[in-house]
Amino acid sequence: MENFEEYDDPILYDKENESYTADIPFLLKWAAKTEGTIIDVACGTGRATIPLAKNGQAHRC
Repeated sequence: MENFEEYDDPILYDKENESYTADIPFLLKWAAKTEGTIIDVACGTGRATIPLAKNGQAHRC
């Protein structure tokens, strides 16, 4: 597998990574303390950005 092949299929990426949510509480806590706009430049399929947006703390790119 080349370096970025695992990202070629967004559906497969989401299935492989849907169980990883350990970073979401940290990001929500950090976002709550941040003033202004948060930009998730490499948001990909939105695995982390969507929970932030649902909580009113980010907009999906």
